[in-house]
Amino acid sequence: MKTHILIILSAGLFLISCKKEGCTNPAATNYNAEANKDDGSCIIDNSDPYASQKQQVKQTYADQAFAVYSDSYDQAVELQTSIATFVSNPTQLNFDAAKQAWLDSRESYGQSEIFRFVDGPIDNPADGPEGLVNAWPMDEAHVDYVDGNATAGIINDLAGYPTINPTSLVSANEFGGETNVSLGYHAIEFLLWGQDLSAATAGTRPYTDFVVGGTASNQARRGEYINICADLLVGALEQVKNEWDPAVSNNYRNTWLSMDNTTALRKMFNSIRVMAGTELSGERMYTAYDNMDQEDEHSCFSDNTHRDIALNAQGIENLYLGTYTDKDGSVISGYSLSTLVSLIDASNNTLMVDQLTDAKAKIALMYTPFDQAIILAAERPKVLDAVNSLIAEETIILNIANSFGITF
Repeated sequence: MKTHILIILSAGLFLISCKKEGCTNPAATNYNAEANKDDGSCIIDNSDPYASQKQQVKQTYADQAFAVYSDSYDQAVELQTSIATFVSNPTQLNFDAAKQAWLDSRESYGQSEIFRFVDGPIDNPADGPEGLVNAWPMDEAHVDYVDGNATAGIINDLAGYPTINPTSLVSANEFGGETNVSLGYHAIEFLLWGQDLSAATAGTRPYTDFVVGGTASNQARRGEYINICADLLVGALEQVKNEWDPAVSNNYRNTWLSMDNTTALRKMFNSIRVMAGTELSGERMYTAYDNMDQEDEHSCFSDNTHRDIALNAQGIENLYLGTYTDKDGSVISGYSLSTLVSLIDASNNTLMVDQLTDAKAKIALMYTPFDQAIILAAERPKVLDAVNSLIAEETIILNIANSFGITF
């Protein structure tokens, strides 16, 4: 009997030793909601009556980031599997399944991009893998044949790239110019759809480009290439997901939760400012609108740009309202930026909530596909309306940040 008691006590001691330590006081600026044993490190900022609420906003942000990157990773794995199935058995049915898996995977990833522009795990200059995930715009001739040049690209350059492997493709990514994209979602997109040369359809690459003895040349190398792209995409998203995983010790999530509240808020406001302004309304929409050129649109091969735009806008709303609906329909939510802002700047909070709704509505009104919305005279004003609505979001978030004493 004593032996049994000792075993139970030993197990109890083991469980205690596994408890995560940290600051467990919600009023502290370094409160860690995942800690279950206080380590005495709590920092109480008596000068800030909203310190607890700010910490809770950080917790919601971390939970959302983990949820959306988990979905992005899971759907990238499904894409990887579909591509591998197609390459091993290149039929029209498997080709169509791989293209649908690409479209499905963009639904989660598009909402994750709001977690960029904060020097975080996705685009940290030191080791952030964003350039291997969503780099664009893309000079497709860097990868494969294009209209008028049947021997273009890495796939057809047996002398320059005698072996297609992860090392050679990573080295080729943006080598010689930022549009020389060799990896990521858009390289996969091009390999699945090919160039979009028609106003009526997306790209129409035949599946036989991957059948040995079929259309085009170097079919086996094309299959190797797209498999490697999918593998590297999965690895990159797994890296980011793990940085937000509450089950992983000493990752970026822990850094984020212990970050100074003002610094964290500045990052959140900045990601909304940049995504709504410079990135989405500017580079991803107005540039294409102004140039009237489909080469400037985000997913130009698949005609999926309208979804990219809508999902990026949804990501902005997710962050501000503190809620994310995952791929299975479950809602991840918590104390939101909106709730915090309503305590300090209620009028601008109301303006921001209304503006989020307005931007989404105007985006929904745009003609699809986007490459026609930017050239049809009757449809171009709708694109500009959506652009201006997103710019209004940027203006409001700058005013909100200012009410917190935060400038950029």
